[in-house]
This record gives sequence, structure tokens and C-alpha cells, in this order.
Amino acid sequence: MDQLFYYFNNGDDTKAYKEALHSLRTFKSKKAITNTNLLLAYYHNKYVAIDSSIYYTHQALKSKKNVNDSLGVRLTILSYQLLALNNTNKGLYQESKKWHIKGAELSEKHNETNLYYTHLHGLASTYITLGKTEEALDLLEKCIKNSNDEELILGSYINLGSIYSSQSKYKLSNTYLQKAREMCEKNTHRKQALVNVIINIGDNYLSIGDMDKALSFYDEAKKISTENRSYNLELIVLGKIGTILYNEKRDSEALLIFSNALIKAINLGNLDIEMNSYLMLEKLSKRKGDYRSAYNYGKHYYKIKDSIENSQKEKEINSLEVKFKTLEKEKTIKQLQIENLNKTLNIKNKEADIEKYKLQEAIIAKQNENQVLQLQNGVEKRKNEIALLKEKETLKALELDREKTIKYIVLIAFFILLIPIVGLLIIYYQKLQAQSLVNLKEKEINEQQVISLKKDQELKLIKASIRGQDQERKKIAQEMHDSVGGNLAAIKLQFSQLYNQPDKLKLIYSQLDDTYEQVRDLSHNLLPKKIRENDFIFLIKEYINTVEASSELTINVSFYDEEKINALSKILQNELFSIFQELTTNTIKYAKATTIDMQLDLLNECLFFVYEDDGVGFDVSMTTLGIGLTNIKNRVDTHNGVLHIDSKPDRGTNINIEIPLKS
Repeated sequence: MDQLFYYFNNGDDTKAYKEALHSLRTFKSKKAITNTNLLLAYYHNKYVAIDSSIYYTHQALKSKKNVNDSLGVRLTILSYQLLALNNTNKGLYQESKKWHIKGAELSEKHNETNLYYTHLHGLASTYITLGKTEEALDLLEKCIKNSNDEELILGSYINLGSIYSSQSKYKLSNTYLQKAREMCEKNTHRKQALVNVIINIGDNYLSIGDMDKALSFYDEAKKISTENRSYNLELIVLGKIGTILYNEKRDSEALLIFSNALIKAINLGNLDIEMNSYLMLEKLSKRKGDYRSAYNYGKHYYKIKDSIENSQKEKEINSLEVKFKTLEKEKTIKQLQIENLNKTLNIKNKEADIEKYKLQEAIIAKQNENQVLQLQNGVEKRKNEIALLKEKETLKALELDREKTIKYIVLIAFFILLIPIVGLLIIYYQKLQAQSLVNLKEKEINEQQVISLKKDQELKLIKASIRGQDQERKKIAQEMHDSVGGNLAAIKLQFSQLYNQPDKLKLIYSQLDDTYEQVRDLSHNLLPKKIRENDFIFLIKEYINTVEASSELTINVSFYDEEKINALSKILQNELFSIFQELTTNTIKYAKATTIDMQLDLLNECLFFVYEDDGVGFDVSMTTLGIGLTNIKNRVDTHNGVLHIDSKPDRGTNINIEIPLKS
């Protein structure tokens, strides 16, 4: 984990992301899993993949469920901070405020000073967005005065510049913004903060009416944010540039800017920018007289606005409803517990009285019996003592004679039995050695027979595959010859007569269309019917059920995102299905595994396929690829993918495949 965070914090975040995805499948410690999920959440937050960042943050909180030490508390506070940032990026400021308040309370409770001021700073930023500038000023001044964190001080300078700008104190605003810019230019990793500073300076020039100066600062901010993949800041800058162009009635340029911002906002899930883009496009369409487009843009604008308001109201109502139902259930449980306790006490009291009476009667009866028995025992005891003394004297004499006789008999019997036992042991040891040699020979013969049978079976499968391929080639060749070849010959003949008969041009076009359809149908027929007619994930799960029913394997599988995976091209789905079949077959034949874990993720236009078993494994450096693994490598190479095999004896096998979906 230290190595992964080192990569992430030192500019190699892509490597950290890929290794974190791989490690998430192998880590067993809850703390390690929590940290990995948190790292993935930070990565997606950095590149404004908001929904993915929120998903991994909740996964981190879920895996941390029972970790209550200081590290667990710190992880919870960091998760609250990420949730607040992501909701701010989505435009859900009330939700962001809630997470910052929870994080500040938890930080103060556990003396996490740095994180406390981090959440205060985030809360101040949210107050600025909501128009509560006085509350924001108090929090920011507290951060500058008490915090030693340069990043927080930098952010406070930026926000103070923004607040004073909103109060038309542009000179004071520029003073704080200039301090912030100097801090950013000293550190190359503060590009996002630098963009924010430049945007605010541009806002000040915009407020005093210097449009050209404002546009020059906005263009500088846009260039830096694009170079550093700060897409959310780029969206903000695009909105400001578009607004200036709109106000100057440069409608064609403004339309291009807001259309670009809308597409990027939809891809990034930024509801606030998306809503503003629809509003500005509506205004531009009205000005141009295109009222149909204006109506459509306005409809989208109000739909997003209503969905944001409804989602926040529904969460508040659901929270109150859950609290009310919880209180009612607790009251009912307490009443039932009191009633059951009273019933139990009454029953126990009655049973105790009955037992007490029975014990008293039994004690009286036992006392009477004991008195009679004591008298009888006294008489019998005296008679027995006299008889025992006489018998003891007789027995002692007999015992001495018998002990002498037994000693002689035991010695003689021991020597008589010792000789044959030693002989039998020698014979038995020789027999065991001979039997062991026979068993070893039989085992070697059986292993050779099994290897021979496997090789015969593999040869049969290869021959059957070759026969199938030959038949398919013949079928394709015949189809190409009979249909496509015939059409092309006819088209050639028509072209030779076209000079004398120009009216045949339409017939030639018709024949070309027919030939194209035949080639298209032929290519589709090459795909298996089950691939063409079914969802990919359904086929994988159906195949898993078949394998589990016919073997003792347990197969765990997960997909993300299922809808996008089902939408992949059928050719790629067919390749992935064949790869999964080949890997499963190898595991059954060679690995002696009990569990298979398979994960298929589609993230950032890249397909990640992870396959892992707990079998005997093999030494990759000492093993040449067989037919199956060679076929898999060829399939992956066809799609410009990367295949990585990680295996060692007695440690299982891990297969990682990455296939880019865009060249």
C-alpha cells in the first residue's frame, strides 16, 4: 500500500491505479482492502469520474466496517471528505455540506487537527457556493490563523479572493489572489489551484468590464486545465467564456462553446454544468429564432433541476421515516421484553414452591430410612470384621505361593514367545519393502497410462478441430464461389456492356447491393448462434452453472459495468467467451483447483479481464506455452491487448488481460 500511494502522490498515478485494481483481488486484510478502495476513489476523483469515485468511497467505508482504531477513524474522515468533494462536483451542495459537517465533528472528537481544518475549508467553499459569505469568511480566517497546512492556506487565499470579489472589493481580492498565485507557481503539482486563481482574476476583470483581459485569463486557465486533465475546471472556464461570448452577441462561437461543455458535462456526470449549458443553449436558440430547439433545451434544463431538488427532498423524508420506524420498533420490543420477563418470574416462583415442598417430604423419609440402616449396619459390620481377619491370613499364605509360581511361568513363556516374534517381525519387514517397491512400479505405470490417454485425447480434439475448420473453410469457399463469385461475374459482364447500354447502371447498383448483403450475412453466420442471439453476461453465467454442475469447482464472477459489457461488439464477446472457456478447461485438466475467481471490468475505455485459480500453479519461466495459452495470446494480440501470466508452483495461477476499446 505504501508503494501504491507513493506512485499516486509522485505523478505515476496510472501505474498506481492498475496495480491497485490487481491488488484488490489478492489482499485479505480489511485495512489493505479499505486503503485500496480509497486510492481508487482518489484516482477517479482526480480525473472527475464522479460516480466511480463515489462507488469506491462507499466500498472503502463498507470494508472498514469493524475497524475502530485510530487508523480506521482517519480512513472514515478521509472517505467523508471524498464524498463531499464528489457531491460538490455533481452540483449537490446540500449533500456536500452534510459530509463536511460529519467529517469535522469526527475529526474534532478524535483530535485529527489537520483533517478538522480540511473539512472546515471544504465547508467554507460550500457556503460560498450557497451564498453564505459571512459564515465562509469566519471559517477561512480560522484556517489561515490556526492551520500549518500550506494547501489549506492556499485554498483559503483563493476563497477569500473570491468572496471579496463578490463584495466588489476587487483590489483586496487581487491581493489575496496574487499571494495564492505565487504559492502555486513555486510548486508544479498545484496546477488545479493555479487554474482556480487565474479564473478568479479573470472574474475580477470581467466585473470591472474589461472583457478582453478577462478572456485572456480564461483562455490561459482553459489551456492549463486541459493539459492537466482537470476536466471539471475546464467545464467551469468554458461556461465563463461562453457567457462572455453570449453577452457580446458572438452567437456562433458561444453555441460551439456551450455544445462542447454540454457533451463533456454529460460524460463527467456534472449536473450543475449540464443544467447551465442547457439554459444557455435555450437562450441562444431563442435569440436565433429556433424555438423548437429552445423548447427541447428548456425541457432538459427543468428536468435536471427538478431531479436534483426531488433527490434531496426524498433523502430527508426517507431519513425521518427510518428514524420514526426505528423508534416505534424499539418501543414494541421493550414492551414485549417486560411482558416476557413478568411471565417468566411468575412461572419460576410457582415451580420453586412445588420443588421446596417435595424436597421437605423427601428429607423426612430419608432421615427415617437412615436411622434403621445405621442400626443394621452396625451389627453386620462387626461380624464382617471378624470374618475378614481370618480370610486375610489364609489369603496371604496362598498369595505368596502363587506369586512364586507365576514368576517362573512368565519367564519361561517370555523366552518361548520372543524367538518366533523376532522372526515374524523380520519376515514382515521384508514383505513391506517388497510391497512398497511393487506399489511404486504400479504408480509409475498408472501415471504413464494417464499421460498417454491425455495425449491421445488432445490429439483427437486437435484432429476434430482441424476437421471442423476444414469443413467450415469448404463451406465458406463454396458460399463465396456460388453467391458472391456469381454476382461479381455478372457485374463484370454488365460493366463490359455498359458503354453500349448505359441504362443498365441501375441494375449494376442493385447487384452490388445484393453482393454486399451476401458478404454481410456470410460474416454474421461465422459467429456462433448463441453469441449472436444472447447477452454476453447471461452466456458466461450459463456456462459457469454447467461447469459447477459437472465438477467440484466453485466459480466466483463479477462484472462492471454489465450494461456496457453486454453492448460490446459480438466479435469481441466471442473472443472473450472462448478465452474464458480455454482457461476454465486448463484449470479442470491441470490445476487441481477448488475455486476460480473471474472479474471483468470496463473502465476508461479499457477492458480489464482477471482470471485466478487456487490450483497447483506452474513455473512460468520454465514452461513453454501450450496450444491453449498460445491461442489466448493470439486472440488478445488481435485486439492490441496485453496478456500477463502470474503463476508459481503451489501458489495458483493469475491471468490478467487488458484490451483497449479505442485505438
